[in-house]
Amino acid sequence: MLQLKPYPDNSFVCPKCITPHPSIGEIRFESTNVWADCVCKQCGLEFLQTLPVGHTVEHAICIEKTTGAVFLPKGCPIWLSQSLSDSYQKRQTGDVTIEKIVFKKHSRIVILNTLDSLYGHVLLKLYNSFYHLDRDNDIGLVIIIPKSFKWLIPKGCAEAWVVDLPLSDLKLGYECIRKFVSTELDRFNDVFLSRAYSHPTLKESGILRLTGMAPFALNDFDKLKPTITFVLREDRWWMGTTIDYWFYRMCRRLGVLSVGSRILSWRQNGLIKKTIKLIERELTDVNFFLVGLGQTGMFDSRITDARRSQVNDIVEREWCEVYAKSHVVIGIHGSNMLLPTALAAGCVEVLPEDRYGNMIQDISVRYDDRRQLFFYRFVDQFARPRSLANKAIAIIRDYKIFQANMCRNRYP
Repeated sequence: MLQLKPYPDNSFVCPKCITPHPSIGEIRFESTNVWADCVCKQCGLEFLQTLPVGHTVEHAICIEKTTGAVFLPKGCPIWLSQSLSDSYQKRQTGDVTIEKIVFKKHSRIVILNTLDSLYGHVLLKLYNSFYHLDRDNDIGLVIIIPKSFKWLIPKGCAEAWVVDLPLSDLKLGYECIRKFVSTELDRFNDVFLSRAYSHPTLKESGILRLTGMAPFALNDFDKLKPTITFVLREDRWWMGTTIDYWFYRMCRRLGVLSVGSRILSWRQNGLIKKTIKLIERELTDVNFFLVGLGQTGMFDSRITDARRSQVNDIVEREWCEVYAKSHVVIGIHGSNMLLPTALAAGCVEVLPEDRYGNMIQDISVRYDDRRQLFFYRFVDQFARPRSLANKAIAIIRDYKIFQANMCRNRYP
């Protein structure tokens, strides 16, 4: 945790003359980013410095207030520096509705800022809450959270500050968010800021406390009817051939991806149907579910199609119930896999080559032993249905002997 009040942690350095420990004024919560408003004691430079939280834990980025010049540390990702610059340069001054929910009063708090323009980033930041909830009962946890995630506020929080903005709008900074948080901080004697790590550990109890649903019960693995759930997207696809990939690129360049996406979704559906047939040749009496945003194409009536054209908290709860009874979830790499892998026993993920550097980032890892290798399996973007089917079959068919040899029958 970082202390913000009464004495803010000050490990900052002037980006111009490298003088350490500038004067710190306001700590600015503008949405995704949290800035320290600094003035160099040596050269007088006025600058904003990112606090080391979330995606800026490793990268201290500064912006000169008068010119907007960005000072980047070595190795800072381009996407991160660009998003920070845009957030500052395009700050919004309009009103935003912020709901303050007080569950219990505390004079000492730690703030967990989960605001972000990307669904997966918000959810992963939210996983940090359990560290604070279980660590010190004398410090209340205050979560700043987008309204669409309100249903996931974990029990035990002191307060929740719910920001009514679409996720896509949270890429910008907001003066009204800054003013709201600044005013609220006056109520507390001691204020700390969570590091909000971008990939914290999620224990099994954590997902229960977030969703109200227990994850798949491994003790019943062989007792339950095999259940496989496909997690589908219509903006990123499992592609059967490189021709599909270049078709996607062409549609994107020509600005006709709305048409191309429907064709790619139809072709993806064909791959899924082949995968289901191959699984049914090896495993009898299997439950199949489809979930995801979009409803392109029809499937056989024996497959439960729970896809939706719009998503809200009711739909997400329904999907979570499906994940929690799934032996295997199958899907394309992305934030759409975070809740499925937090609740299902295992997964098979289609991992595009351009996402190799993001491998595991979308997996809510439940296990801390060899089960990580057994339950989390990957194929490339152009994998054939046989490859996905065989991996899903192996998880269901081989778990009993794997659990005995690799988990139970060994020295403590």
